[in-house]
Amino acid sequence: MKAATNSEVRMNNRRRLLRLLFTSGEMSKQDISLKLNMSLSTVNYLVKELMENELLTTGTQLGSTGGRKPVCIKPVNHARYSIGAEAASDVVRIVGLDLGAHIIARESYPLAQENTADYWRKLGELISEFAKKNKIPKNKLLDIGVTVGVTMQDDRVAARKEKVQEYVFDMDLARESIGMPVHFRHGTKMAAVAQCRRNESAKNFIYIYLGAKISGAIIYDGKVVDFSGINGELGCMLTLNPSDSVRVDSIFSRKILCKKAGCKNLPEFFTKVKEKDPVCTPIWHTYLEQLTLFAHDIFCLFGWPIVLGGSVSPYIGDDLAFLEEKVHEYYAFEEIPDKILSVSSLGEYGSAVGEALVSINRFFDSDI
Repeated sequence: MKAATNSEVRMNNRRRLLRLLFTSGEMSKQDISLKLNMSLSTVNYLVKELMENELLTTGTQLGSTGGRKPVCIKPVNHARYSIGAEAASDVVRIVGLDLGAHIIARESYPLAQENTADYWRKLGELISEFAKKNKIPKNKLLDIGVTVGVTMQDDRVAARKEKVQEYVFDMDLARESIGMPVHFRHGTKMAAVAQCRRNESAKNFIYIYLGAKISGAIIYDGKVVDFSGINGELGCMLTLNPSDSVRVDSIFSRKILCKKAGCKNLPEFFTKVKEKDPVCTPIWHTYLEQLTLFAHDIFCLFGWPIVLGGSVSPYIGDDLAFLEEKVHEYYAFEEIPDKILSVSSLGEYGSAVGEALVSINRFFDSDI
C-alpha cells in the first residue's frame, strides 16, 4: 500500500479538524488536539490556515489556570450555504442550511408537479426567490439540489415496468428548464441522509418515508447503504393477503389516505380526526393498525430501530405509544428493545434537508 504524502496527510487533518468543529462546535486547541490525536503544533498550523480562509475564528475565552487565558476556536457557520428543495407531488419544499448544517430558513409552496418545462421553470424561480429573501450570497452558495419522488440509480432514473405518469421524470427537460445548475437525487435517500445526522445514538436503523409515495432506506454504521442503488423500495413490496395483492404504496400513501376520507390535504384530514369525525377517525385507526404490522415485519427482517419520516410522520406522535405497544405484542420473541419506533424531528422537510447536507458533506471532503 502506497504511503500518503505529507500533502495528503495535511489535507486529511484539515478535513478532520473542520468536521469536528462544524459538528461539535467551538473548543480549545488542546481539546482539538486530544480528540483528533493530533499534535498541538499541527493544530496551531491548521487553525491559522483555516482562519485565513475565513472558515474558523476565535470564540469564547476560557478561565485561566495560570498564564494567558486560552481562547476557543469556533467555526464560521455563515462561511458557506447550501440549498435543498423537494419537488413533491403537490408542493415544493425548500430549505437553506449554513455550513454547520443549521436550518436558516425553510418554506413550502403549493405547486402541482408536472413533467413540463413550465413546472421546472417555476420551481427554479421559487429557489431564486428563496435565496434572495433569505439573503444567501451567490459567492457563498455551495450548491443547489432537488429531490424527486422517483427511484434513482447511479444519477439516472431507474426505469419501471409500469409506465404510470407519477413515475415519469425527464431529467434532461428539468435541467434545461430550471434555469440554474442543479443535482437531482432520490427524495427518500436524502431524507435518510438527514436522519443519519440526527440519529447519533443509533448507527444501524431503518428509515421509512411516509409521504405521497412510500419508500425507505437502510442505514448501516451511520451511512445509507448503496447510496446510488435501488434498495429500500418499501412501497413496491406486496401485501401478504393473496386475495388482495396490492403494493404497500397503495396502503400508506398520504394521497390514498386523503382520497379515502374525501379530504384535500393532511391538515384537513387530521383536523377531522381530532374532531372524531365518523369517516376520518376509523380510516386513521385502520392506517395505524396496518402500520404496526408493516413496522413489525420490517423489524423482524433487520432487528434494528425504525425511524418514521415524511409528510405523514408529524401526525403520528400522539399514537406512537400505541404503535410501539402493538409491535411488541406481535413480536414472537421475549427479548425485544423497549423502544423500536421513533418519529423524525425533520418531518416533511427531511428530504430537502438531506439534499442540502450532501453539498456540505462534499465540501468537507474536498481539497479545502
